[in-house]
Amino acid sequence: MKVLVELLRELDELVNITTLRKHVEDMGLVVNESRRWRRLGESLSAHPEVRKTTKGMRWVGRGTEPSSSAPQWSASEALRKLADKSATPTESKRPLFDAVFAGLGELSPYELLAVHALNIPVTEWPRRWTEPHPERVPEEIRVLAVEHILDMSRARKRVVLPGTEPIPAAKKAAEIPSTLDLLPLLVPLVAMPAPSLAADKAAKALGGEQAWDALRAVMESFEQVLSMRPDSEETRAQEERLAPLSTRARELLKTVLKRRPTEDDLSWLDFAEEMAFRAYALLADPRIQEQRNRLVQEWAQHVAGHPDIPAELQEAARTAQAAAAAEAADAAKTDGTGGDETATEGRGTEAAPEAPTMPAEEPETKGAEEGGEAASAEPANTAITTDEPLQEVTDDDPNRAPKAVQEPERDPQAEIEGLRRLLEEERSNAETARAEFERQLRDASEALAETEATANRLRLRVADEEKHRAEAETRAREAETAAESARHGLEEAEQRVEAMSRQLRRRDDELRQSRQTARGASQAQLRQARIDTLRVLAAVLTEVADQAIHEDDETGPANALYRRALARAAAAGVLDLGVLGEETDYDPVRHRALGGPAARVVVERPGFVWQGPREPEPVVLEQAVVRGVEQ
Repeated sequence: MKVLVELLRELDELVNITTLRKHVEDMGLVVNESRRWRRLGESLSAHPEVRKTTKGMRWVGRGTEPSSSAPQWSASEALRKLADKSATPTESKRPLFDAVFAGLGELSPYELLAVHALNIPVTEWPRRWTEPHPERVPEEIRVLAVEHILDMSRARKRVVLPGTEPIPAAKKAAEIPSTLDLLPLLVPLVAMPAPSLAADKAAKALGGEQAWDALRAVMESFEQVLSMRPDSEETRAQEERLAPLSTRARELLKTVLKRRPTEDDLSWLDFAEEMAFRAYALLADPRIQEQRNRLVQEWAQHVAGHPDIPAELQEAARTAQAAAAAEAADAAKTDGTGGDETATEGRGTEAAPEAPTMPAEEPETKGAEEGGEAASAEPANTAITTDEPLQEVTDDDPNRAPKAVQEPERDPQAEIEGLRRLLEEERSNAETARAEFERQLRDASEALAETEATANRLRLRVADEEKHRAEAETRAREAETAAESARHGLEEAEQRVEAMSRQLRRRDDELRQSRQTARGASQAQLRQARIDTLRVLAAVLTEVADQAIHEDDETGPANALYRRALARAAAAGVLDLGVLGEETDYDPVRHRALGGPAARVVVERPGFVWQGPREPEPVVLEQAVVRGVEQ
């Protein structure tokens, strides 16, 4: 691109792409594919230093500024106008095209992919995607980006057989660096709490781990709603946006859970278990009752009771959540009763007078309704509050003592059995929690081992990359040194050519003067003078030919200079004699053998002859240097 822009600057005229291609080929740069030239023309017309008209392109420089009356758009605004289906004619899109091309670095990943979908050249891709933020991108851009992501992902999966031409979609996908993954960009789009056609398309296209990540992000969106204040405007707006997200996520969850792998389904089981645990955690959160539209509760109930989640995972999640709730309740009870022992004793003393009048069956009924733990704890408290008042009544009021003695005694064996059942339940919960902890510990160990293995692979890859980079830098320095040497040699050759040209002009002037002063000279003398002059030109061509022979690249500057000099010398009748590497019969007039004459020789350096209009045979100006074939 830099070479083409510089060539336009040197030409300083209006040219089309065909003329520009001819100039490039004259310089020795050959690009045979017409399709590549079309892409080069599109990129060149978008360059800020080039302006395109209906007749061609020309260089305008950096000093040109757009007219003050022309509207100014940001790259995002211009892209939105270009993506609009009801667009204006092509002529009015040109400023939009320039605005998008100038602001490529400001665009989000979705906008950058939309630019690529609209066939706008992306000159530089980022090394990695920035934070997507799909909610900040217009819907039409999101739809365009999702369709392009799906097309490019399918094109990347296609296998190009050797000897076959890749399809246009595969060529377009190759323009995006392979280090930039496309499908992960659909994950935040699916989890976006808003109605969106692009998000719905992305949800239908996702599968595997990307779909799992999307559902995890959806669960985070529902969990975040509970952390907001229930009476705020932002919370109400967020709850309203959860409706389309819930519909989208239900379809995706149904698809993901039905696609259980037949082999090696550990990852799928881990995902299903995680969703079940998080759903039960949402249902156990007391803040869920404060939500107005109950969408969070409906989503959690849908996930927790999904028929495709194995029953054992649902039971484990329910048990773990019940154990966590029991531990929280025990902790709260311990914190509440430990500091209020005096108040508890006071409440027991106040309740003591009413204890004898309570029916004997009431503590058991109440314990049966509140659970095993309450059933076992209530009789103990009742016994304490009953014994202390009876002691006081016996001491103070002897008339009531017989009534207290006649109270029915409780069955301590039943209380022991209730405590034993409670202990067994706690032991079962502890065993379940221990098994879950051991499983998580194994998973963490496996994840740590895999992480270490991945880190080792990355370290090896980094070491290889550093080695390759060092080798590439070494080759680049060697190439720079060689290019610098060739440039110096070319400059010296150009200086010699310039000196020879000045000498040739002086000889032409002398010849012209001699013709004017000595018109009576014979034709033989004039012919000899012309030959002597042309021998100087042949010597210049010999110098340039030596430079071209020692240059490795046939398209290098020395070879290009030799071809141009030979083309101009042909106008004067000077032609080259022999071709480098050509095998021919030895001619002592035309050839100069370095190692002695031989029957068959190989041309080491071409010579030059002059074919005048009245000359029967070519006149040898410079003999070709040859060597024998047997050498």
